[in-house]
Amino acid sequence: MSAVDRTAPSAHAVRNLIRGASAQFSEKSRGPDHGEGRRVPRRLSYDVDDLRAQPWKKVGDGSHAQGVIHGEALVQSAKEQRRQDWKELPNRRLREVRELRDTLAAELAALVAQGQAPIGRPATLRHEIERLDATIARADGRLTRIDVTVLEALLAKIDFATGALFPSYDTIAEWAVCSRNAAIEAIKRLKSRGFVDWVRRSIRTNNDGEFAPQREQTSNAYYFDHRRSMAPRTWQRYMQILVAKLRRLGAVPAAVAPGAPAAPREVQDPALRAALASAASSFANAST
Repeated sequence: MSAVDRTAPSAHAVRNLIRGASAQFSEKSRGPDHGEGRRVPRRLSYDVDDLRAQPWKKVGDGSHAQGVIHGEALVQSAKEQRRQDWKELPNRRLREVRELRDTLAAELAALVAQGQAPIGRPATLRHEIERLDATIARADGRLTRIDVTVLEALLAKIDFATGALFPSYDTIAEWAVCSRNAAIEAIKRLKSRGFVDWVRRSIRTNNDGEFAPQREQTSNAYYFDHRRSMAPRTWQRYMQILVAKLRRLGAVPAAVAPGAPAAPREVQDPALRAALASAASSFANAST
């Protein structure tokens, strides 16, 4: 027999067998290894009662009127972004990029097979292939109609007064009338473009004292932090839409509207200082 028996189960497989047997003896079913409900929480997962697992904040001033306006502004900016994405990189152009990439890759492979030194033409080909790969990757991040639908579904269910929002993927799929996988991919694209973010959460199991996981993954907590995660151009457009809508509601004080002169560093009148602070705080929540 060789020094290493390649037919023998790995240490990871053995551990899984032991855990499965333990669960069977305790009349407990073994949960999935990946995704929501997985047995072992992922990195940076926080207990549902941990403040880090509660990243939300009220939408605008927490009222229904401002909540609806913030949602409308976000959806409108997402729709505009989707149209821009597909205008800049339509499928016709993407097909051309893929075909060119395949052609250059075949040429590079032929040169390598001939023993060509990695300079000159091979180096040029590698550089061009990397550029085309970046374009293809950018195409994968284009917003789609289902992405906008998922965003609308999330905003329709958020608690404006608190910002709390922690549905499961299955629930999001039900809200958006799509498959679970489509909902997951939509959430990923929305996050990559700054339209939504999330924190992973976990809960304790009832396995105290047993050879079994003590924690398991539960649904994510979703929140909105556009200013930090959106591209500057997208953020600016979102704010233009939001401010225009808030002005019609009479909810944007001129002192804090974008482009307005900055308020004095020190306001002597206590009542005015309090009013300005309240207005600024309310407007800061526009990032939700």
